[in-house]
This record gives sequence, structure tokens and C-alpha cells, in this order.
Amino acid sequence: MSFIQDKPFQGSAFAFASLAMLLSGCAAPVAPSGASAHAQAVATLQRVNSRAHACWLKDSDFKDYGLVPELDTTSTPRLLVIPRGKPQSLPQAVIIASADGAQFYGPLASSPLANRINDDISRWAAGAAGC
Repeated sequence: MSFIQDKPFQGSAFAFASLAMLLSGCAAPVAPSGASAHAQAVATLQRVNSRAHACWLKDSDFKDYGLVPELDTTSTPRLLVIPRGKPQSLPQAVIIASADGAQFYGPLASSPLANRINDDISRWAAGAAGC
């Protein structure tokens, strides 16, 4: 029996391929930070949206407003505060979420409701559940 190979590179090619597969198995998959941050922003907005529906829509201070969530999976998640019954109207407030909080802008930002809106969305974004 001879240990000399007829094809000298066949064994080394197999060894190289095996080593490459072995090393690729050692690398942990890395999720892009943008996807993770976006998923956190969507979760934040979902919390704010849930609480806003439960709290604001039952409150006389918000009787003139409705809520439209925009949980788009490709852009910044937003919650629009619109005139009630007028879904095509310009938003009176736009609440945007990020991985670490929420903020808002629009006409309601200079209204008597501004401090309450800001306090509510900050609490809800942080995980609080009360109205």
C-alpha cells in the first residue's frame, strides 16, 4: 500500500475546505445594530400607543383627537395625533420613538396639553403602565 497520492492537491483542498467550515462555525452571528435599535423603537412606540389608547381616548382633554400608529418596519415608528374622525387631516402631534425613549412635535407641542403629553409618553416609553 502506498501513501503517495496520485493527486497531490486533492487532500489539501479537502483539508482547507474543512478548516474553513470549522472556522465559520466559530463566528457568532452578529445582528446589525440598526435592526436591533429599530426593533426597540417599534416596541417603545407599541407601549406608548397602547397606553395612549387606554388613557387619552377616554379622557375629555383628548376628546377632539384620534390616534394613528405608523409601525412601519423600514422607517422611524410614529404615532400621529389627528383630529378625531378626520384621518386625512394633518397631525396635531407626531410622537416618534427610538430605542431609548419617545418625543413629540407639532401644534400640540405649544398647547396646554404639551407638558402632559410629554410626561405621559416619557413614562410610557420607560415602561410605566399608568395613566
